Amino acid sequence: MKRFLIFLACSFYLSFFLACAETDSPITQEIETYESLFPLEENISPSDYPDGWVKLTNEDIEELMNLEILPNWHNMNLSQEWQEKYNHATLLKQFGDIPEVRFIIEFQRNPDFEISHQLYVAYFEAHYRLFPNENNRRALEEAWNIPDQPGPETVDEDKLREEDPELYIKIQKKRFIENHGDIPQVHIYIDFLRKVLLRIHITDAERLAALEARFFLFPTEENRIKLEEFRKAMGDGDVDNEE
Repeated sequence: MKRFLIFLACSFYLSFFLACAETDSPITQEIETYESLFPLEENISPSDYPDGWVKLTNEDIEELMNLEILPNWHNMNLSQEWQEKYNHATLLKQFGDIPEVRFIIEFQRNPDFEISHQLYVAYFEAHYRLFPNENNRRALEEAWNIPDQPGPETVDEDKLREEDPELYIKIQKKRFIENHGDIPQVHIYIDFLRKVLLRIHITDAERLAALEARFFLFPTEENRIKLEEFRKAMGDGDVDNEE
């Protein structure tokens, strides 16, 4: 049981991207490789936003700006909703109510959409304008230079998993649904991955459900053995591959 958790913790660890700032007046930094998409209202057509996209309101901003952020909140067992709130409030308090911060928050609040290439690039540009370091510059260039493939192959996934676990999870969910269908096992496994990456508390029942879902999706001998060992550790009997 512990070996399984240690393996996942080592493989999928959370790197809070706000700690990566290397910024001296980041908004004034020039990005020389392409024409900037900001301001969005001038450079991105309304048709680039998918139907149902929820725009951030002034009331949303006020709520986040007034939120009292707990010390060391990222080390606490918080729900995903509160993880996101503290993350977004921290961004706003650090940089203020500017278009780049608004777009990052808006992008992360609108999961499960087919994202246009313009919006995809804008997301990485917003990160680079706030945190103009080499990793973010490379990620932005990769996103910009592959206009026909805004999906998971446009950036280094290991780097993305560390720097922006929310976007990484969104990409993985889309990939799993494309490969396996929109089935319960996909949602169970992706939800478990989200909790691991965001350091949200996980119960033994959730670990078991994730192992069962993984074995259903990938019925290999290795996954069967892992599931069987975990079930025995919980005193839960033999293993099978039935729903």
